[in-house]
Amino acid sequence: MNQVHKSLTSQHNQILQSELKNLRGKPWSLSHPVFLLNRCWLRLEKIKLYELTHRMPPDNSAEAPELILYQQLLNSGCDPLLAIQECWQEFGMEDFHRALRNCWASQEKGNHGWTFRRYVELFNQYKYSVECLDFTIPLIILGRTQSKENHKLEWILNKK
Repeated sequence: MNQVHKSLTSQHNQILQSELKNLRGKPWSLSHPVFLLNRCWLRLEKIKLYELTHRMPPDNSAEAPELILYQQLLNSGCDPLLAIQECWQEFGMEDFHRALRNCWASQEKGNHGWTFRRYVELFNQYKYSVECLDFTIPLIILGRTQSKENHKLEWILNKK
């Protein structure tokens, strides 16, 4: 049992195992459960997968095409100033800087590291686990409020 699971009470573990048993034999669905653990209050909340983006909106500001191109140019060894100029030509100065400001604002505000990429990874891994009859349930351990701590994703396995 890893350290995160030490935060779970025996009642939490029973709920999770019961939910895993209920999933057996069911086809993939956006109604499958996702669990959110607030460690400060030892509160375990069950929501449906389709509710996750409403409950925890993922930050997709770094996925803006302007910033993706800029990052690709930098990664290929392009001078930062020339990369900016190329992005200005491709997208316009105003749009490039708006994307950059949005990304910085999002980083400053903080989203506990909950990005669109992490959401898609959770979604794909969950679907794969159900389709392969592995049956794991995602447990998101919420970062503490007023901290820069990232949310952690754990996968609860069926105890046999």
